[in-house]
Amino acid sequence: MWVILLLFSVLAAFAQTSYLPNAKIEKGKMPLVMERADSLAAMRKEGHLFLQGNVKFRHDSVTFGTERAHWDRNSDAVNSEGGFDFRYPKGNIRAERGNYMRKTNTAIAENNAEARDSTGKGAFFGEKIIYNRGTEFLEIPLQPLAHYYFMEKGKLDTLAIRSKTMTYDQRAQIAIAADSVLITRREVVITGDTGTYNQKDGFLSLKGNPICHMSDYVVSGDSMFVKLNNNEVESVLVIQNAHGTQQTASTGKKVAQYSEVFGDTLFLAVKNNKAQSLYVNVNAKGLFYEMDLPDYVNKMNGDRLDISFNLGRIKLAEVNGNAESLVFNITPSRKVDGKNESAGKSILIAFDSTQVSKIKVKGNLASGIYYDMSKGKKKNPSDSLPEASVD
Repeated sequence: MWVILLLFSVLAAFAQTSYLPNAKIEKGKMPLVMERADSLAAMRKEGHLFLQGNVKFRHDSVTFGTERAHWDRNSDAVNSEGGFDFRYPKGNIRAERGNYMRKTNTAIAENNAEARDSTGKGAFFGEKIIYNRGTEFLEIPLQPLAHYYFMEKGKLDTLAIRSKTMTYDQRAQIAIAADSVLITRREVVITGDTGTYNQKDGFLSLKGNPICHMSDYVVSGDSMFVKLNNNEVESVLVIQNAHGTQQTASTGKKVAQYSEVFGDTLFLAVKNNKAQSLYVNVNAKGLFYEMDLPDYVNKMNGDRLDISFNLGRIKLAEVNGNAESLVFNITPSRKVDGKNESAGKSILIAFDSTQVSKIKVKGNLASGIYYDMSKGKKKNPSDSLPEASVD
């Protein structure tokens, strides 16, 4: 009986706020309460309380537990050395050790720290996690890693973000990663100097030499904006110094193909991790060639370049505004027997498999010249390729 009386007398001495059971207490002013412990030792004059075994504290809607704790009344803070299990309404944080400061509503978890949200859709890992429950803001300054979970065909899948430092605004559901950012999602790998992930809207933005690698396409530039649909890449927008490359493997009778585009702005639409269409704006340039004939590079230049794909391969290309093109004619036996040089307001190039099947040039000053490379002669563009025409 005397042990129970001693415990209550010690706790009373450490209480920071005296209140009646039904008294109204301003939010944020709630006292820090020690709910249980197997044993304690007190230094009443110095303001220290040492607790061991099944220790549990409560502060308003927050609870945290540990095996060993030191409660400093002067700073109104608790240091935990025997593990740290911190729980709040929107999630929980665990680590090998940690501390909680009542006055600033701040929890610091260290050594193998991890924070998980209450919905099970996200988690953060690091050697140190700082959480302010007043602002609902997480900071991971050491070895941060973020995971976002979702179900894909009945299986759990993950979008992962790594960097040197990271913050997460839990209210806005926005994570900001800085320095050596690496984002992975299956075959998709995105890098950059800084990255922002809007979890609510499914949107990634990157700056500082961002590069996005997909199964068959790579895009880069000064700034990048990636739209996600169920954490699958749906589209990529690149602003300034935009660059895109694609290399498709050979399949059956179709030879491997390489293509490249440049411009001020690039937009790429993606489905099932394959390029569907893209456009390049302002000083648009494009080239493509087949890997067995690397010396014969087809070129397309203009103010804007639009390309559509079929199963990752170029199906249709259109250049608009000061359009120019150079296209080589390749025979079924893989011989280059001619080339077509065209210029006009716009140029449309259609493909059948890897072969150019149609070239159409439009504009008042439209022109086209076909060079018969097998005989060294020039011909009219109508003699060059099937359905070639100049309007």
